[in-house]
Amino acid sequence: MSWRTDSKLDWLGSLPGISEDEPLASRTSFGIGGPADFFVEMSKPAAVEEAITGAVERRIPYMLLGAGTNLLVADAGVEGLVIRVVNREHHIDGRRVRAGAGLKMMRLARIVADAGLRGFEFAIGVPGTVGGAVYQNAGCWGKELSEVLVEVEGFLPGAGQTTWKPADLKFEYRTSALRDGKLKGGLVVEATIQLERGDGEEAKAMMAKLTRERNETQPIKTKNCGSVFKNPPGDSAGRLVQAAGLKGAREGNAVISPMHGNFIVNEGGATAADVKKLIERVQAEVRRRFNVELETEVEMVGRFKR
Repeated sequence: MSWRTDSKLDWLGSLPGISEDEPLASRTSFGIGGPADFFVEMSKPAAVEEAITGAVERRIPYMLLGAGTNLLVADAGVEGLVIRVVNREHHIDGRRVRAGAGLKMMRLARIVADAGLRGFEFAIGVPGTVGGAVYQNAGCWGKELSEVLVEVEGFLPGAGQTTWKPADLKFEYRTSALRDGKLKGGLVVEATIQLERGDGEEAKAMMAKLTRERNETQPIKTKNCGSVFKNPPGDSAGRLVQAAGLKGAREGNAVISPMHGNFIVNEGGATAADVKKLIERVQAEVRRRFNVELETEVEMVGRFKR
């Protein structure tokens, strides 16, 4: 049964900056995906909170979007309202840093290095936003956001504005209560991290080294979603894909990168159906050969055929 009624459509149409049937492909790092029924970009947390509340009260499905990394949007698009959160403010107070949900993690890594803070160098390898990083406990090179996070200012429909400590967010490997738990549908407004005082120039040199290594081993300059699969305990998804002989495998214009087995590249015009088919093919072959179940790190959203 459709959620669409005249009164709901009138309310959606009244949101400042709203657009209908907005293509989402260009708003994802994959460059793949159909349209959002309704789409709006908002920088003020109060406006986002109001939009979420209005959608919940009217039983309109909604989805929050950041940089669109780690995301595979269905070819048939996303139902209801998609809200892109773009608040990018930051404030440094001693060793503590507050950052808006829309600020890119890579940008924040450079900001804190300029301020002579250490312990956030790993974020130079995280392409998404602060909000997205909290949502999925993003990390790189063996470090995760949860290791430096102090608290998160957030909003939960029905509960209002709230502060979440790391324990409330139930962090696990590449997930949190916002993605898979009781806080699903909640909004990250800003996150506070605590770092160590140190040599900012050393931090920058470390980040430059990490970036060089990443460029040599990962298809950074292609359209991709980042790591497709979670690493199984004690192993690497990329190693398993390579050992299964699947580097270079393709479905349509979606190809497993010859550089790294845990990346799928959109060579131009790849569909979400192509990517999904390739993911399922990899899972089946790794299961058959090594008896290992590869879980997806990439999140599939929208109207996928069941």
